[in-house]
Amino acid sequence: MKRNSIIVVGIGALIAVLTIALLFMKYDSNGGNVVSQNITAGSMAPDYGFSLANGSYTNLSAYKGHVVVLWFVATWCPSCAQGNEAINQNYQFFERRGIKVIELELYNDLGYSGPPVASFVNSYAPSAYSNDTIIPSLAGYNMTAAYDPKGYLDIYYLISGNGTVLYINGSPASTLGQLEEVVNSSL
Repeated sequence: MKRNSIIVVGIGALIAVLTIALLFMKYDSNGGNVVSQNITAGSMAPDYGFSLANGSYTNLSAYKGHVVVLWFVATWCPSCAQGNEAINQNYQFFERRGIKVIELELYNDLGYSGPPVASFVNSYAPSAYSNDTIIPSLAGYNMTAAYDPKGYLDIYYLISGNGTVLYINGSPASTLGQLEEVVNSSL
């Protein structure tokens, strides 16, 4: 009889944990439903909230009227470090055009250990960081799932001031010239 009680309690605990996990996966921190996203050039960028490295919370709509690059990184990723170096060498391009690069650490750094995002950015892009060209931030689970559902490293989105996705690519270290061409031709 005691064994049956332990099994019942164990099953009840498992159901409670699964229920909480499903709620976490279903709702973002603002209470909105997570919908499977098909984010393409020309679509509206989903307006998820995220934490800035300084601990404050904001969302993409706070940047309405400004062109931004949403860049999803892992702080243990070598190509992400190289992307920071490339942006650091060319930060004046973004600064002159008023473009902010919101560098978002993927949720939980995709399960691996890396430095805090602000330290990561400051190490590889000190000029861009000190001039507020790069804004180190942390993406929540739902934002990561929407913008990077397959967990790829080094993905970025160029988003217009009205929230339209203009361009999607990866690895700024390799594609920065293409991004600059798109900015020059479309903005």
